[in-house]
Amino acid sequence: MDMHHYRFAILSALTLTSAVVSQARADEVVFDCDVVSTTSTVTQTIDLAAPFAGTLIGNYDAVANPAGTRTLPGVFGGTGNNPIPYTASFVLAGDIVSNPVGTLVLGVDSEGLQIRVANLSVDLLGGEVGALGATVNINYQTFRTVSPSSLYPGGVTIPVPVGNADVTQLTAVQTGKSVFGALVPQKDGSYQFTVTVPVNYTLVASALGQPVGDGAPTPGVLPLTGRLVEGTNTVTLALAISDSSSTNEPVVADPFVNVPLVLPTVIPTGGTANLLLSGDVTSIALSRALTADLDVAGTRQAVPGDVNGDGLVNAADLSLLLSGWGTTGPGDLTGDGVVGAADLSILLSNWR
Repeated sequence: MDMHHYRFAILSALTLTSAVVSQARADEVVFDCDVVSTTSTVTQTIDLAAPFAGTLIGNYDAVANPAGTRTLPGVFGGTGNNPIPYTASFVLAGDIVSNPVGTLVLGVDSEGLQIRVANLSVDLLGGEVGALGATVNINYQTFRTVSPSSLYPGGVTIPVPVGNADVTQLTAVQTGKSVFGALVPQKDGSYQFTVTVPVNYTLVASALGQPVGDGAPTPGVLPLTGRLVEGTNTVTLALAISDSSSTNEPVVADPFVNVPLVLPTVIPTGGTANLLLSGDVTSIALSRALTADLDVAGTRQAVPGDVNGDGLVNAADLSLLLSGWGTTGPGDLTGDGVVGAADLSILLSNWR
């Protein structure tokens, strides 16, 4: 069989195959997508409470800090520098507003009206560090201090601002395989859709020089509602996200020792006592609410075997490959300088 008949036989057989395949599977176009940081925003509302208990003591040291604060139990109590029992709760609360970055793979089947989301990974902080107001709500037994001289009546919970806590990581990474949703056509040619993506949320924060939580991933969902506009080789998404969750988990961690705490004086007011806080965190309760508006832009993935660049591998690509057989034509998929059997194998293995 000469080359002309060889090409014709393959072209005829695969043209028929193409018709069968097109009926048997969805015509999905796959896009690699990025979150556009400059126009995307996330507001993360975090309310974290970590109860703990232990002792507080003045930062007095006879050698290193003889002018430091001393703590004495009771109203009139004692000499020296004494540990005072307390119970407390560390509270981390506020809003973090950021410009996120991230990626995802998007499959669009405009014929079957289906969307597919895979490999979603979003850095909700956009590489920045978020700050939240930190407070220690502390309840202690009655004690007094020397340097400064003050009385602290017990049995009353006092909120003590301790500056900001730093949130250094806040991410959502898709778990499992692809998730699918329906595309709803709109009059302007766009599509509306809703997809719920299972994710692991990871929050890493520190306060008072100590880590807050263990930074372990927490399972959750990321509900995506939005608008999709598909071009020839591009896609744009406008996504709205609204999600919330709450957890209460026990903590197994080493106790903290001698964390500096500046405590306002009570009687009289107007001064500050410099104390050292030691204790043990027993659990962490975390409530989280997330709202976001994300702009996403994608470009069509290159398809091996797609000679003419239309995103499909079919008879049109085969025709181009065969017409350049034995030359350096556009069907040279391997890049070895000649169109041959290796290129044909790539094309046929990706036929769709």
